[in-house]
Amino acid sequence: MTTSLLQEKSLADPDVQEHPTEYHHALHEQPIYFDERLGFYICSKYAPMREVLRNTEVFSSVDSQTMDSLRPPPPEVLKLRKSMHPTVNTLVTNDPPSHTRIRAMVNEPFRPRSIEHLRGQIRDIVNETIDAFIDDGACEAVSMLAIPIPIKVIADMLGIPRTMAPSIKAWSDASVEPLGMMVSDERLVECVRLIKEFQDYITAELEARKSAPRNDLLTHLVEARDEDGAGFSMAEMLSLTQQFLVAGNETTTNGIAAGVQLLIENPEQQAILRNEQDENRTRVFANEVLRLESPAAGLFRVVTQDTELEGVKIPAGARIMLRFAAANRDPDKYDHPDALDVLRHNAGTHLGFGAGIHHCIGANLAREELVHTFDILLSRAENFAYQEGRNDFTHHPSLILRGLKHLYVTFDKRS
Repeated sequence: MTTSLLQEKSLADPDVQEHPTEYHHALHEQPIYFDERLGFYICSKYAPMREVLRNTEVFSSVDSQTMDSLRPPPPEVLKLRKSMHPTVNTLVTNDPPSHTRIRAMVNEPFRPRSIEHLRGQIRDIVNETIDAFIDDGACEAVSMLAIPIPIKVIADMLGIPRTMAPSIKAWSDASVEPLGMMVSDERLVECVRLIKEFQDYITAELEARKSAPRNDLLTHLVEARDEDGAGFSMAEMLSLTQQFLVAGNETTTNGIAAGVQLLIENPEQQAILRNEQDENRTRVFANEVLRLESPAAGLFRVVTQDTELEGVKIPAGARIMLRFAAANRDPDKYDHPDALDVLRHNAGTHLGFGAGIHHCIGANLAREELVHTFDILLSRAENFAYQEGRNDFTHHPSLILRGLKHLYVTFDKRS
C-alpha cells in the first residue's frame, strides 16, 4: 500500500497537498525516496534529517532554493532579471564560511533578548488587530487576524510605514511562491515584477538610512560590519531584507490561521489551555501548531558529492528536499504524532524552523507572535466555531509552504 501510494501520487498532487498526512507516513516507510515525477529526493524522517542539516559540506545550501534547473523560467523572467540587483547567497542559500560571517552580522536584532524588548509592542499590535472585529462575533481569520499581525510587526522592525502593509504582503508572497513550484508562467512573471518593485523601494530606504540612520532593522543592515570592518553590498542587504520579510511574515501568518483551526477541532485541548492559561502552556501549543501544520513544509539541499543516506545512494548534483512536515510527524520521534497535545514534553523539538546553522533567523520573533496572539485571543474570545457553509479549508498550492486561503469563524466575546 505504501509503495503504491508513493508511485501513484506525488507531493505536487492537489489532494496530497490538501491532506498530506497519509502520504507523509508512506514516505516514512522509505525515508530517502526519489520522486521520479518531481526529479528530486525526499528525506522524511527526523533522525536522517538532522544528519543532513548538520552536514553542510555534503548537503549544501548554496543556490539550493533556485528552481530554474527544475523548472526553466519563461524568457520574460530572464529579461526582467537583467534590470534588477542580482540574487546573492546570504542566509538560506549559503554555507560556511560566508554564511557564518553574514549570520553573525545580522543575528543581534533577532536574539531572544532583542525580541523580549518587542513583547509589549507585539501585544499592542495583537490587541488592536482583534479590536477591529471582536464586537462582530465573527471574522475571516486569515485576512483579519493572521496576516495583519506579523506584517505590522515586521514593518515596524524594518522602519517601513504600516500603510505599506499591502505591498509588504505582495512582496513576501512573490518571494516564496516561485519556490513552491506550483505557479503559472504568468504568475512567475508577476512575482519577478513585484520583487523588482520591492528592490526599488528598499534600495531607496537603505540609501536614506546611510545619511539619516534610525533605530530600525534597515539601519542595522547599513551599519553592520564584519570582523574586518567590511559591510554589506546593496545586493546582500536586499537579499537579507527579502528573507526578513518572509521569516517574519509567512510562517507566522500560516501558523496563526492553523492554530485557530486546531483550537476549534480540538475542544478538549482548548479547555486545557483555558484552565491552565499561562505563557508556558501557550508556548507548547504554539510549538504543536508548528509541528502539526509545519507552515514551512520543506526546503532543498544540493548534494555536493556521491553519498549514501539510510542505505540509499545519492549522486553528486542531486537535489534533496528536507520534508520538515513529514519529520514533524515521525512516529519514532513523537508519540501519537498526528494528535495535538498541549502537554507534549518534546513539542519544542520540531523542525518547523529547520535546525543547525540554518535554524530560521526569525524563529524567536515568529514564536513570540504566535504565543501572544493565541494567549490574547483565548483571553478575549470563546466558543470558537466555523461559520456554517463558508469554509472549504483549502490551502495555497506549494511544495514549500502550507497555509490556509481562508478561515471563517464565529466566537463569543468574553466579558
